[in-house]
Amino acid sequence: MKSNVLILKAILLLLGGNLVACDDSKEPEVVGTPPVAASEEVTAFFTTHLPESSYNCSEVKFNFSEIDFGETECFLINSTEEFEAVAPPSVVLPVIDFEKYTLIIGQHLLGDPGYSFGKQAVDTDTESGKMTLNLVYSRMGGASPTVITTFYVWGLYSKLPGSAIDVKITII
Repeated sequence: MKSNVLILKAILLLLGGNLVACDDSKEPEVVGTPPVAASEEVTAFFTTHLPESSYNCSEVKFNFSEIDFGETECFLINSTEEFEAVAPPSVVLPVIDFEKYTLIIGQHLLGDPGYSFGKQAVDTDTESGKMTLNLVYSRMGGASPTVITTFYVWGLYSKLPGSAIDVKITII
């Protein structure tokens, strides 16, 4: 009887340890500074002209290059002229104070449309000055069509130094 109690305690201890170790409710920490809250005008512009992915919209009119699977393209925009060069032609652009803010617009390819965008943040290495845009996506449940899908991102940040940025994508 005593050995059965010890075995039961050992099993419960192992199960309890696994429950703590497999806690999926904790969201991953995104390293860096998150984007600032954009005005309604800026948000409405990107909601209208830049979809979350190519799966729901076949033609994006932004001046993106054609990229291959696994590649990313990201624009660090610090002036109205740079914004005009990337934005769709003949569209009224929202007013952004580029003295205070940097706009990031980008695209990247993932294997299929079965992902949901979570968070983004820019991490700046103080020693090297290198900047990284950290993007977090979660894998949605269920089946997804096997269509290579382009995902689009944008964010408005307090003025960023430099003109180049790397992109790191994390999928949870």
